[in-house]
Amino acid sequence: MKALVIVGHGSHLNEDSSLPVYEHAERIRRTGEFDEVVECFWKEEPSMRHVLDLVESEEVVVVPAFISEGYFTQQVIPRELGLEGPVTRRGGRVIRYAGPLGAFEEMPDVILERVRDLVGARRLAGRTALVLLGHGTDLNRNSAGVIYLNARRLRERGVFDAVEVGFLDQEPEIGRVVEEAEAENVVVIPLFIAEGWHTRETIPEDLGLEGEVTAREGKTIFYGAPVGTHPSMARLIADRAREAGEREAPLAR
Repeated sequence: MKALVIVGHGSHLNEDSSLPVYEHAERIRRTGEFDEVVECFWKEEPSMRHVLDLVESEEVVVVPAFISEGYFTQQVIPRELGLEGPVTRRGGRVIRYAGPLGAFEEMPDVILERVRDLVGARRLAGRTALVLLGHGTDLNRNSAGVIYLNARRLRERGVFDAVEVGFLDQEPEIGRVVEEAEAENVVVIPLFIAEGWHTRETIPEDLGLEGEVTAREGKTIFYGAPVGTHPSMARLIADRAREAGEREAPLAR
């Protein structure tokens, strides 16, 4: 038997924080690829600390529903699940630990699907710039690195006239990036896993947005929902798990 465990951050304050994990888990569950698909969280129940006790499968793949590497993916999750690296063999079970979602090569595809859903059938006149929005932090270089990685990958595809990067908590600041974008159409996509205070309040307020589409000073700004809420993220999670499942397990000690 094979199990997929999806680990989310969760929140006691934001009930929508865990929603994408449950929705993506259900989409994957319906495919029948895994015998078990289980959700768990750091800040909510069911807790990641006990999740492996609920799984019966001998083969387990753990996928963190996080955009970038950081404290939670590198320390908290391995500690709470008792993982010893990418592959852990314990008690007759093999547990494979996948990397976070943002660096996976399929992430640009999900971003483009989010853009298509946002812009729809509109025929955009003039230049179009895509702005990838990350949280950013001076404490973790990986937080920004994965945003720049996806920007580079999308530039290579040549879909947009420009692909820029902006952040909430580090430079370049998102408001300035949008203001200085040399394009008539600016599409802002938050590289966040879930909706929350930042995506619903902070960002729209800082950018002076009036909804999904805001026309201002010769620019039309399109503001998308977090990339992590897009249905195609379920496919990315399953593919990430499949990739991790191909790793060879170490010999039992």
